[in-house]
Amino acid sequence: MKWVIFYLLFQLAVILLFWIISKRKDKRYKANSSNHTEGFEATKEVSIDPVSQVVTRVYINPNTGERMYIEEEVSGQNR
Repeated sequence: MKWVIFYLLFQLAVILLFWIISKRKDKRYKANSSNHTEGFEATKEVSIDPVSQVVTRVYINPNTGERMYIEEEVSGQNR
């Protein structure tokens, strides 16, 4: 029975390790938090969350085709 507990703890540790690594390596999490748009052009593509009213604009790098989603500040709107 003791080995079952060690096996489950080992599996949990491996899952947590991979989750932490993926959070650090995934560029999508970093793209939303920064406004670094050098080489990117704003598009007309905008989405508005119906619940929180957050406006997100799509930026595209014409050289690579990479897309970035950045939340925009909307003046005159109360949250």
